[in-house]
Amino acid sequence: MTDNRDVKNNDLQADKVVVAEVENTPTDQPEHGDVGSDQITDKQNNAKIPSKIEQQESFSELLEESPIQLKDEVVEGDKIEGQIVKFDDNNAFIDYGGRGEARIPKTELGDVDGKLRFEIGDKIEALVLSADAEVVLSLKVAGPSVNTDAMYQAYKGGIPVKGRIDAVNKGGIGVLFPGGIRGFCPISQIDTTFVESAEEYRGKTYSFKIIEFRHQGRNIVVSRKALLQEEQNQEANKVREQLIKGAQLKGVVTRIQDFGAFVELGAGVEGLVHVSEISHQRIEKTSDALNEGQEVEVVVLGTKSLGNRRKERISLSIKANEKNPWDEIRKKFQPGTVAKGAVESMEDFGAFIDLGDGASGMVHVSEIADRRIAHPREVLGIGQDVNVVVLEIDSKRQRLRLSINQVEAMESAANLRDFQERMQKENSEEATGNALTDALQRAKLVE
Repeated sequence: MTDNRDVKNNDLQADKVVVAEVENTPTDQPEHGDVGSDQITDKQNNAKIPSKIEQQESFSELLEESPIQLKDEVVEGDKIEGQIVKFDDNNAFIDYGGRGEARIPKTELGDVDGKLRFEIGDKIEALVLSADAEVVLSLKVAGPSVNTDAMYQAYKGGIPVKGRIDAVNKGGIGVLFPGGIRGFCPISQIDTTFVESAEEYRGKTYSFKIIEFRHQGRNIVVSRKALLQEEQNQEANKVREQLIKGAQLKGVVTRIQDFGAFVELGAGVEGLVHVSEISHQRIEKTSDALNEGQEVEVVVLGTKSLGNRRKERISLSIKANEKNPWDEIRKKFQPGTVAKGAVESMEDFGAFIDLGDGASGMVHVSEIADRRIAHPREVLGIGQDVNVVVLEIDSKRQRLRLSINQVEAMESAANLRDFQERMQKENSEEATGNALTDALQRAKLVE
């Protein structure tokens, strides 16, 4: 999460970005060699680390030790590791090596939406902000006591550091950190999207990740983009955990293609709804049914890794969330059924007929007229009402095979069947009545 509060420091202002040779290191601070060097000079090794207790170890030796410093007390600036043992309304409490409990605000343990990313039993690494009455921890480097040592620890540990943007030019952005320490942020590293001018960021405070630490802290290069991407990746992993076949999710249409629509499920994770999975009804073009920015409910059909460091392919369906009208269509339009519909489209091989309620069928060109025709348009027009008879149910394509030229014959046959059934019923009723009369007469109940 970003913080737009200004860092109050009126002592240091700059009108342009200072990239190199800015003296940030106080004379009484230890010096660290250039980043990337495996060794620290003897002068640096002999520098005394500021502490509440006397320490003889050099800063380089401290860095090589475990994050848990095995001493009786911790001091401000220490990096410790501990386990979350409990929560209250505002804080999490950390057991750091059996030496006591430290407190860290729950706000630092939340994601971009404020939801806790940790639970009891999880281990975390943090910096000691205060060790007076109680040990207070932070995942971020902040406060007036920040020095180049703390910045170096933040660099080595990947810990975010808060700073205020106070200078902008074409080359990049100048960032002022607590303690008067300055850093440089390339304009390409201020956001995850392209930024033409960084003026809108001037005066705002953000968290940054230190990506370069050189010349004992005189050259510090930072990135806000790196943190945003890390947050996005964390959220993306949470989204991917939900990608179980059959899972119902919400998303937003981001791109429309002829073959389907791309839907973002959150944190940049996108899946594809193929045009055949948009609706149970026939869709000619994706844009006929969906628009960019439209919110949709989808069902996960499956995922497939593409390998070679490429992202996975996520297959989605919209129509899977809807009741399939085909179940009712099969019952309503049995073979031999005569129905009325409208011509919705035509091809060389035949015409498509809309029967309503999501039902559609195809009349082959040979079933349109009693005579031979080359194209349906010779006798049909778009929108024309026609009577058709159902010849066959195509369950695979969820389509009905229809005929126009057999309607008259089918209606005649149906009329004949109705007549025959009626006569059979009447004959049956008459025969039943005669049999009942004979039985009663034999029983001498009637004359």
